[in-house]
Amino acid sequence: MAGIVILDEFTAGQIAAGEVVERPVSAVKELVENALDAGASTVTVDLAQGGLAGITVSDDGCGMTSEDVQLAFQRHATSKIRSASDLCRVTTLGFRGEALPSIAAVAKVTMITRVSGSVMGTRVDVQGGALVAAVPAGCPSGTAVEVKELFYNTPARRKAVKSPATEGALCGELVSRMALARPGVRFELKTRGRRVFYAPGTGRLIDAIASVYGPRQGKEMVAVSAGEGGLSVKGYAGKPSLSRSSRSHLTIIINHRYVRCPAVAAAIEEAYRTLLPQGRRPVAVLSLTVAPEQLDVNVHPAKLEVRLLEEERVAGLVAIALKDALRGRSVIPPAAVERRRKSSSPGPAKVSFTQVPSLFSSEPGEPDGRVIAPPADKILNSGPDNPLLFETAGEEPSEYRSVAKKFPFLTPLAQLPPTYILAGGEDGLYIIDQHAAHERVLYEEYLAGKGKCSQCLLIPVTLELECGETPVLSELVLWFTDAGFIIEHFGGNTFLLRGAPSYLPAGMEKELFLDMVDYFKEKGSAPGRVEFFERMASSIACRGAVKAGEKMSASAMEALLQRLAQAENPYTCPHGRPTIIHLSSRDLETRFKR
Repeated sequence: MAGIVILDEFTAGQIAAGEVVERPVSAVKELVENALDAGASTVTVDLAQGGLAGITVSDDGCGMTSEDVQLAFQRHATSKIRSASDLCRVTTLGFRGEALPSIAAVAKVTMITRVSGSVMGTRVDVQGGALVAAVPAGCPSGTAVEVKELFYNTPARRKAVKSPATEGALCGELVSRMALARPGVRFELKTRGRRVFYAPGTGRLIDAIASVYGPRQGKEMVAVSAGEGGLSVKGYAGKPSLSRSSRSHLTIIINHRYVRCPAVAAAIEEAYRTLLPQGRRPVAVLSLTVAPEQLDVNVHPAKLEVRLLEEERVAGLVAIALKDALRGRSVIPPAAVERRRKSSSPGPAKVSFTQVPSLFSSEPGEPDGRVIAPPADKILNSGPDNPLLFETAGEEPSEYRSVAKKFPFLTPLAQLPPTYILAGGEDGLYIIDQHAAHERVLYEEYLAGKGKCSQCLLIPVTLELECGETPVLSELVLWFTDAGFIIEHFGGNTFLLRGAPSYLPAGMEKELFLDMVDYFKEKGSAPGRVEFFERMASSIACRGAVKAGEKMSASAMEALLQRLAQAENPYTCPHGRPTIIHLSSRDLETRFKR
């Protein structure tokens, strides 16, 4: 091994840059955060080749003096903290003092800035971490940072980045998340001068959501609000029909900072667990406010991952807030019906940022020579005064302003084989999935305590467990007993099952019991009491519910509908599938061309 030496400044700077600047989106994030910390009300990001050829971030913030702008490119130079004690109460997005020198170490950077009230601004040029020039310059108040040829002096890092389309899409996603985190700031994203994203900065979160996801999705979201003891949760959550296949539409904001927080994400998914089918993820934008000393943002150089000191309390409040917001909302999906348009003239197309990734696929002057410039009416918005984007957006979507709708009064009409009940209601025809509806009824009744009473078995069931399953059962035995099981240790890894919950069909006692043990063994961590009983209730309801193809009498159908109407959430089964769909009288008239 060679002797220990002190690395030169250039090598140390490139190592530090590798921690902070992994790809173009990393540079965009750091520059936009600096703009927001400078008090900017408007932030514009312009990309060339997805940020690989050029990134320009301009703002109308406070700007910097000529002395400060030169210090800003020194390592660990910052105006946001003064001592280590300030790290316990970080209120700004940036604080490390590494962003600008790290970017300048692997790119050619030009900064032009002017303090409001000053006659002249300052321009500095930095290449590879070295200051090339610092001269006076005329410019508007605020700051503009231009980053050219990112990773020009680090070929290995340059080869590792993806295509301009991919890198540009990542930058677009980041800017949209920033717009959700700061709805009071006007954001604009361009590629070679063409606008591809715009957020108006009205200060209303629903307007920011409409700019990112579109007005229609904004109308499909319900307001969320809760708070206790200095902790608050606000935002919007989508109805179950707005689900996605990935977590990419889940935005968590803490103290106006877009972050990744596994504990909060898990709480959001838990609130939707019985509302969404397996494999589907919710759409939600939640903004949390916690005391600065309760949030540790200094756990990763990119500052995207944070640590909450009262993680369980925050996650619990998020879950309660979401369940309260979604409880009782009328989420009966309508049957698809073709409708005739009143006018044949098409209106302006409404395209969200995520619908135009092709804008990043080619740039003027690239080898293929294509110029993909969408027509003016295809761009998301043409200016801050264009009412197109926000004409249907409101702080609270209209269909959710009234008191939560009650479950309709239904009269069973017939049974449609193999598994559907046809019922008449106050506004048309309702189709009920008898298995899903019965599942929901049994699930909620069991959790309410109606199905936990034990029923002794005529012949005890012998359970031969594996050596790895016995410790799991020992840990959960009291909860199994509370759930309605009567268990007796017979010696070694052998147990006798002498009783089971009354709601569980005969012959399924052993299967359910072993399935529960297997599930928590594979999970590898001790469950909470709520999770255990919800899992148990879901399994019992699935096995005990009336099956597809089973004939039901008129009285049985009526009893099922009455029990479903009393459920807390009668619109989905415990696995998230819908229990009921609605075909309105208007839909029927349309079908029959009346």
